Amino acid sequence: MTLTQTAQRREPSREGVGAPAPPAPDPRVAWTFIYIAFLSYVFAVTTYKLPIGEASMIAALIGLLLQRESLQLPALLGWSVLFLGWCALGYLETAFRDAVWNNIIVLAKLCLITLVATNALRSPAQVRFFMIFFLACYALFPVRGTLVNYFVYHETLFGRALWNYIYKNPNDLAAMTLLALSIAAAVLATERPGWVRLGALAGIALLPLLILMTQSRGGFIGLCVFAALAVRGRRGRLRTTLTLASLALALVAVAPSGVWTRVKGLSQVGENLGLVDPEGSAKARFEIWRVAVRIAGDHPWTGVGWGAYPLAHAQYAPLSGADPSAFGLRDTHSTYLNVLAETGLVLFLVLIWVAMREADRARRLCARVQPRLALQLKYLELGLLAFLVAGVWGSFAKLSFLYLYLALLWVVAQSAAPVQPAGSLHQRWLGPRT
Repeated sequence: MTLTQTAQRREPSREGVGAPAPPAPDPRVAWTFIYIAFLSYVFAVTTYKLPIGEASMIAALIGLLLQRESLQLPALLGWSVLFLGWCALGYLETAFRDAVWNNIIVLAKLCLITLVATNALRSPAQVRFFMIFFLACYALFPVRGTLVNYFVYHETLFGRALWNYIYKNPNDLAAMTLLALSIAAAVLATERPGWVRLGALAGIALLPLLILMTQSRGGFIGLCVFAALAVRGRRGRLRTTLTLASLALALVAVAPSGVWTRVKGLSQVGENLGLVDPEGSAKARFEIWRVAVRIAGDHPWTGVGWGAYPLAHAQYAPLSGADPSAFGLRDTHSTYLNVLAETGLVLFLVLIWVAMREADRARRLCARVQPRLALQLKYLELGLLAFLVAGVWGSFAKLSFLYLYLALLWVVAQSAAPVQPAGSLHQRWLGPRT
């Protein structure tokens, strides 16, 4: 027996530990039909400049039939379809069928988006270009439009920055910007010096300012969570902390004064909700939450129907002893209470958990072999976590950006540590045991 063979017997191979680095991926983007159609869809739903969203999705579905590769049906898609089925079951029980049916159709389209995204993003080069493309669209339209609205036209909502379309709600704008911020950090984690890296750095400096300009308290808390956990565990912690501290000081200097007025109002939460903000939104939100809890208690399994909460709230509020400020068609202002009241919470949380678990597994497996890719996954996970934290104070379960982001998280995890086809039901639906 040779010395090499003896060493091999004494030192069994361990996956991810001391293993040779995988071959460098092909840097060229494969411009497949489905990939181009998917990018067209992303452009349409991000910028609202061309009415090609539905046409792009139809083209992408045709691309599924034309692609040479085998069809990918990940567990994320399976749970999305199961959630859709649960919402369809709620349709049979709801008293608000028209509203629920329309929202189920939208949810079915989001499932198709997940299917297309997980099949269009096949290679690291495609994933990289998609992230850069999305950030460019977000910067040139929602970010630019919000800044122009705020500084040039002075068009705000009680001093809060906003744009148009789905960005006209400052809370939604802040939440989606948290996702964009995490993608910018993910791009920065793997990019070499060049214009792409400079663009990602500019995004990391500008996007937090945009979140502050919305004066969204949930967005502010989510931003703090993202920043605090991004620093934790970094080798160059001191330098990173000083950099973030400098950036934070700069943001404090340029942020509108209304930001700190609204943040300061949080100190009144336990004393007088009427003093939290001048427009009384905190007090009204608390009243809405009380109604939402009662609705969820009366419909614990299938809820009142996906998308039917405003109609149910209008009926319940006068009967629940709520303050008149909470009457009418109102939103829950909470992702979790909204989903709980409309469908029950379990399947929605499982959908999120499956994507997070896959990303966390992949990040741990590639931490030593591909540390930059592991860092990229960390930032994407933190972005989703920050978004979920902000979701305590905003209803984000129906935002298409969330489902696009879950698909992105899934495909990055697969490119970092691909899973072989599994045989057991547990592995197909929940992923491999770790």
